[in-house]
Amino acid sequence: MTRLISRCLPASLAAFAAFAALASGACGPSTSPNGADANPNASCTGSETRCLGPQFQTCVGGSFQTTESCAGACDPTAGCSDCDPAAGNTCNSNNQVVTCNADGSFGTVVETCATGTSCGAGVCERSCSADGVDLIYLVDTSNNLLSFDPRMLTAAGGPYHVIGQLNCPNPGTPIDGALGAATPFSMAVDRGEHDPANNYPMAWVLFNSGKIFKVSTHDASCTATSFAIQQSTPPQTWNLFGMGYVTDVAGQDAEKLWIGGGNLDSTSGSIGYVDDSMSAHYVAPMGPSAEYSAELTGLGDATLWAFFPDTVNNAFVQQIDKATGAGIGNKLMFDLAANGRAVQAWAFAQWGGSFYVFVTTVDALLGTDPNAAVHVIDRTTGAHSIALQNQAYVVVGAGVSTCAPVIIGHEAP
Repeated sequence: MTRLISRCLPASLAAFAAFAALASGACGPSTSPNGADANPNASCTGSETRCLGPQFQTCVGGSFQTTESCAGACDPTAGCSDCDPAAGNTCNSNNQVVTCNADGSFGTVVETCATGTSCGAGVCERSCSADGVDLIYLVDTSNNLLSFDPRMLTAAGGPYHVIGQLNCPNPGTPIDGALGAATPFSMAVDRGEHDPANNYPMAWVLFNSGKIFKVSTHDASCTATSFAIQQSTPPQTWNLFGMGYVTDVAGQDAEKLWIGGGNLDSTSGSIGYVDDSMSAHYVAPMGPSAEYSAELTGLGDATLWAFFPDTVNNAFVQQIDKATGAGIGNKLMFDLAANGRAVQAWAFAQWGGSFYVFVTTVDALLGTDPNAAVHVIDRTTGAHSIALQNQAYVVVGAGVSTCAPVIIGHEAP
């Protein structure tokens, strides 16, 4: 794209020197004040010309009339040009950073922006243009697809918004011993595959049947994928697992769908990834030891993080080495609930420098009295707080575009 510049442009080097010396912003006696602050209804005389934003105007019968609308820059004496020489590098229509010649035409190519980035204001920037990339997306045990906006934690109406109910084709039967129809187990969001009709991110939802479905975060519409259930990549069979997209390189857009767990009993298992052909790959055993398998989140800096519910009083978040599966750095420890409670379901998300952990606990003996809570963990300090309790949704999956990274979640068998 080309940035629209409304500032006054010099017609020659001599004019530019004069222009730089003038504090008023005018470009000579034959032009009038320019830019967004110019008076649209100003009168004029003779053959005056000016720029009103991107519009090149000439004096006709004592008033300014638009004679050309500029796609690039506007020069108040010469008319429309490709770019503003005074602004430095600019962008052409080929997604390239280019220089700007003294006459306002595009110059030499400085850089061609890579896939997943776009040229803006003369630099290549990461593309995060889909609608809703700044929200956390959730699925619960009742097949609800929701958005969650942390900025609305204390606002009227709260942070939850029900997008719709999943109605996935032939979800199958549970492979973990659960009764009834298959339900969501974990979830991730892909930065690269947006809903072509609505420009929203796409969610990838694993059901406890072992099937993965592709879901629109715009309307909850659901389609099947080619992922084969219970893939075996020795020594791990991928039965059920947490999921999270993680960028390969910090600041870039190439990413992998990382998976963690694999065991039917929700013990730690392994880490691996699913490629574009929906084939699973084993990488390493999951290094940190915990009672339950981890949920994963990928950050924009290409780091992989995991949340381990473990016992009620020993839950923790830790970075995971993508090559070895080992834990990196300190465990961010926190308590989930008082004694006498047991973890039923959990999900995990990173947003705005904090980890949002969605955990439902129940009475350990009776399995009753559910409390769906939202815990917030500061990524830098590890400080823990409980933002919400006794919520209406038993969340088992969470996801955010890797523009603001990806999250996952699942329910214990």
